[in-house]
Amino acid sequence: MSSQSADRIPATSSLPAARVAEPGSGPEPGGRPGRRALLAGLTGAGAVVGGLALGTRSAAAVPAAVEAGAGSYVVDVVAKGADPTGATPSDAAFKAAVAEVLGGAPETGVTPRKVLLIPPGTYLLTEPDLLPPTQNTDPQSQSVVNGISISGFGKRVSHIVYAPTVRDTVLWRNMDRYKNIRISGLTFESQDATATFCRSYSSATFGVQDTWYTDVEWRGTWKAGIVLDGPTGARSNLNSEMGWDHCQVGGSYADAFLVMGTEPAEQQQDQFLNFWFRDCKVEFQSGIFVRNEHGGSMNFIGGSYILTDDNSTGTFFKLNANPPRSDSVMRLYAQGIRFEVRGPGHKVIDSSWYKGTITFVSCDDTARAYKAWATDGVPHVYRFDAVNPSRGPMIRYQDCALLGSHTVAAANATTAGKLLYDGCRFANMTTGTGASGFLRWTGTAPWYEFRDCTQKAGLRLADAKVP
Repeated sequence: MSSQSADRIPATSSLPAARVAEPGSGPEPGGRPGRRALLAGLTGAGAVVGGLALGTRSAAAVPAAVEAGAGSYVVDVVAKGADPTGATPSDAAFKAAVAEVLGGAPETGVTPRKVLLIPPGTYLLTEPDLLPPTQNTDPQSQSVVNGISISGFGKRVSHIVYAPTVRDTVLWRNMDRYKNIRISGLTFESQDATATFCRSYSSATFGVQDTWYTDVEWRGTWKAGIVLDGPTGARSNLNSEMGWDHCQVGGSYADAFLVMGTEPAEQQQDQFLNFWFRDCKVEFQSGIFVRNEHGGSMNFIGGSYILTDDNSTGTFFKLNANPPRSDSVMRLYAQGIRFEVRGPGHKVIDSSWYKGTITFVSCDDTARAYKAWATDGVPHVYRFDAVNPSRGPMIRYQDCALLGSHTVAAANATTAGKLLYDGCRFANMTTGTGASGFLRWTGTAPWYEFRDCTQKAGLRLADAKVP
């Protein structure tokens, strides 16, 4: 079942009580931190910063930093005047806190030494550009901000509501400016269907490498979640390297949660590397989860992926291939995911890639195989004729349980690209291939193989390899 709910998250103004200073916790002569303060920094906020930097520490550790009173390590948005009840906008307080964390950036290069801390509560933001979006133009990369940590106390505990007064805005932009970003323990909710959470602009010269989201939730109505682009008119290596760990993608998206390349005709977008989703809940109402226009390397490990609105249209993986610079990496790997498609308008994958690899290992999309529409459902679609008339990727399903049928469009005999089903179970089909079988095609039959597969009711499917 979906974990989505229609209820509003209650605002809260309960904050951790301040601790009374203990002997030895104050500064020593000369402004140096006292012994206990130093130890608190190492075990409290210092440990949080280190843990977030490694992407291994959850926001649950943040209260220790507050209790330690380590003001040298954190900037608290409430201390800057943010309203944790959500009754009034907190834009000025958040931006003042960001300015202190950046310490003069982005005009000058800096490595921030503090965590931006968001205590329990609901915070209303009505203005875009939470982080200064100034585009980096320094050829020596001296103005790159290297290392930002933004931490709350957990999903639906530290809750940011974005309700912009102007349409079609972006909550925060990374214009070749920020690297090594850690965001954890927060819920972001949009109340504007034209809003975008983040727009990242990455070039070969600077880049926005290494952004990691841990225990973060997106909900509400969005135009897009995270959009990645690069400069126009020139070749660029978009080494973006983003990760999502134990996150939740909810709400709805007019475009997609993750968009890789919004200008398909541009030749510059030739690399999208690398992306990791680990043990996430992707349970949204409608739209696309990942829209990839130019290839890349993507990994999806574990978790629950559900399209929650039975009557909507939606796709988890929409893979396009726009020449000419897309002839680089094309790789998608999904393992141990339970997909739940709830209606005939839902798809797990719709791919136009003409090379590379697409792999599903121990995945299951059969939760609604008992529905009347399931026999006619086509949740996996491959278009071998979209770019080159006879080429597709190597597509492998290993130990998967699969609903409905899969389709392939191939204009000519396949010279590259194959579908391999190894140890899979087909929940609805009783015949192997052809017009009424599990694997169907338009045009010419693709190169395919079945090994050690079964059909519904445990009937063994004869091994086959064509041609």
